[in-house]
Amino acid sequence: MYRNPVPDNGWDIRSGPAPSPAALPRKGRLARLLREPLTHFVAIGLAIFVVSHLIEEHRSRYNLSFSKDDVLRIANSYAQQYGADPTPQQMRTMIDNAVREEIYLREGVALGLDRDDEIVRRRIAQKFDFLQQDQAAPREPNDAQLRGWYAAHADRFIQPAQRTFEQRYFAPDQRGDAAAKALAAAALTKRAEGVAGDPFPGPARITALSREDVERVFGGTDFGRQVFSAPTGRWSGPFRSGFGWHIVRVTEASPAHRRSFDEARADVRRDWIEADRNARNDAVWKALRARYSVTVPELR
Repeated sequence: MYRNPVPDNGWDIRSGPAPSPAALPRKGRLARLLREPLTHFVAIGLAIFVVSHLIEEHRSRYNLSFSKDDVLRIANSYAQQYGADPTPQQMRTMIDNAVREEIYLREGVALGLDRDDEIVRRRIAQKFDFLQQDQAAPREPNDAQLRGWYAAHADRFIQPAQRTFEQRYFAPDQRGDAAAKALAAAALTKRAEGVAGDPFPGPARITALSREDVERVFGGTDFGRQVFSAPTGRWSGPFRSGFGWHIVRVTEASPAHRRSFDEARADVRRDWIEADRNARNDAVWKALRARYSVTVPELR
């Protein structure tokens, strides 16, 4: 029996109406492309690449190794914190803890626990900021730069008023506040001659302290103002500190004055380095910020 041959374009007369002429070449090219050995080779290669990538990713996730630098970093961190090198047992414990931390981290990242976590976001931002700060390593200023900085910021280098004084202390712990004050007043009438007072947790003689330092040593009370208002060369009081009652004899009163450049040189250098570092860090931030387009909703 005579049969019509199937055309080369893949259309059989028995399958219905013929496709449009525009569609025949496209389908024919696709069919021929799928039959090409090169197509099979590319598909197999792509599949091998994807599988290899997945295997390598799986391997890298579960392959954990610590270098000598990692071990040295752990040992140095311990030494900086405790002032001594760790023992072998301590090193083993710290490495075990580091391994546990790294494994937990990888498992958590694999579960997506690092996403949408405010604490994680803040910590990463802090670490990046720390890295950015490290980029601005301190520069050493020359003499002209220091003198220029001193001239422009001379008010920063004013030496505050200072007092040097000796004191007698009367504790209210055992005898009560009123009795301690009465003993201090009685000692004042004797000009503290032969009066030892009670043991004081701080020094009996205070040398060249500012009012702020006096209040820091003796407690945040009115004691600093009273000491700086006391006359020089004679006993005054009783004055109440954060500890108890005192009588005080100021032996030296130094007024506030602006330090010379040579006196303030170390502080000038420290201020210059800090300001220079902040300026360079700010420049790095501005350059980084310029790379981003940020849209902020209007605040009401």
